[in-house]
Amino acid sequence: MGLHSLGDTAWLFKAGGTSPESKLELVLRLRRLLELHPIPEIIDTVSSFDTIAVHFHPADGRKVLDHLTSLHLDEADDRPPFKGRTVCIPVAYDGPDLPALADALKLTAREIVELHRNAEYTVAAIGFSPGFPYLHGLPPQLHLPRLSSPRKVAAGSVAVAGGQAGIYPFASQGGWHVIGRTNLKLFDPHREPPALLQAGDKVHFLEAETVEETEPSPTQPAALPVGIQIIDPGALSSIQDHGRWGCQHLGVSPGGAVDPVLASIANRLVGNPDEAAVIECTMSGPVLRFDVNARAAWVGWADETSGKPHTIKAGERIDLRRRMCHLRGYIAVAGGIEVPDVLGSRATDLRAVFGGHHGRSLRAGDILPIGTASTALISEKWHVSWPHPDGRFIELRYLRGMQTDWFSEEAHCLFSGNFYEISPISDRTGTRFKGDKLELKEPREMVSQPVVCGSVQVPPDGQPIVLMSERQTVGGYPQIGHIISADMPKLARAWPGTKVRFREVDLDEARQAWNELQRDLGLLHAGLMMKLT
Repeated sequence: MGLHSLGDTAWLFKAGGTSPESKLELVLRLRRLLELHPIPEIIDTVSSFDTIAVHFHPADGRKVLDHLTSLHLDEADDRPPFKGRTVCIPVAYDGPDLPALADALKLTAREIVELHRNAEYTVAAIGFSPGFPYLHGLPPQLHLPRLSSPRKVAAGSVAVAGGQAGIYPFASQGGWHVIGRTNLKLFDPHREPPALLQAGDKVHFLEAETVEETEPSPTQPAALPVGIQIIDPGALSSIQDHGRWGCQHLGVSPGGAVDPVLASIANRLVGNPDEAAVIECTMSGPVLRFDVNARAAWVGWADETSGKPHTIKAGERIDLRRRMCHLRGYIAVAGGIEVPDVLGSRATDLRAVFGGHHGRSLRAGDILPIGTASTALISEKWHVSWPHPDGRFIELRYLRGMQTDWFSEEAHCLFSGNFYEISPISDRTGTRFKGDKLELKEPREMVSQPVVCGSVQVPPDGQPIVLMSERQTVGGYPQIGHIISADMPKLARAWPGTKVRFREVDLDEARQAWNELQRDLGLLHAGLMMKLT
């Protein structure tokens, strides 16, 4: 068993053992020990087949490490293994990949179904998306590597990949082989507990010709009749805050603002706390009509109105469809956007379709309620232009990844020595890059393990993907590195086509960079407080 850094926001424990079963048993024991000895600096604990990730904010890494070391995690306790529930999942075996899988494995479709449904599975982890179960126990005859590149997979898809089985609770990108479908609701943010399954549970698949529809989730309360009306939402606008922390063990992405620095600046300009809900805009801004008097600020636009507070009168329209200097911009209103709190956050989870305003991006006609504003007013003479646009080239610093040694020497030279270009096929989940193909020393299929914001995954096509705020919590592609937390906002602002160079650093430089970013934010806040009207 070993301890490794997972970027600068998590420590990863890798369990030793002679078999997958013994490793998983040790992982579940260690997870229970961590739950019995919590400290406030530990945000969440995410387990997988043979690993546990302990998540924290970048400034708390040393304190968390000291705590973990004091627990003697290399010693399993003497309590019996965790015994979960047994859950039966009805499946209609009519998946689109079943014929191709049969050809590849030299089995009939019927043989695949029989092998799959007659096995008993153990939930090794919940991750990738809310409620997604990574299942141990897939018969060896059904082992087949993932597809070379992810594609759209329907909600309820029952799939296999490598030595794992799983179920997609939501429509999403996925590289597993889909062999069937179920309509059993694996995750509901309004249910207690939200996830149907948890690590350690046993799963049996029951063949069914049809699958019954489940009860729909409770609808969110209707928006208040006054507030901010969306006239034109722009290219992509959604409600975000600083994220949904503490739910990664349920497979729930922290999400939140892709660029928390710009979101914080916008909030501070109107006297809000950093975590207040804002409107995140991508590529172009919206047209808004205010039904009430308000104070608002927006950052990320290339004109003199950006980066300063404005007094808005009831009935006034604000048109922000003009040019943006960053890929993403943020609009804050004094009091924050008062959408319902779901699992501790007002952020929109666009993949899982919950939170924010009805779990989706904003549309024309939406009305957003506004919370109660603080009495602190920032002078409208104050103008914040920081951070400045980075232009068509940026450097991203990274830490070594868990699978760094899997990659060839040539791949390492290409990754850190050549330029990569940000692909337009990028989103809040991950930023994709185009450039030289990164190849492994030899073909390998990894066991899914926890990931963090900034993890640089390399799928079989060799093109790196940097995981962003609305990432999955567990992933199955090798990680060549992790972008340091201080540089992630820089990536969030970069437009498609931007040239990127990656540079390896150590943990000390990553922590120093984080401290410098927090210092700059602190100086900005102090300056704003001096300009109170």
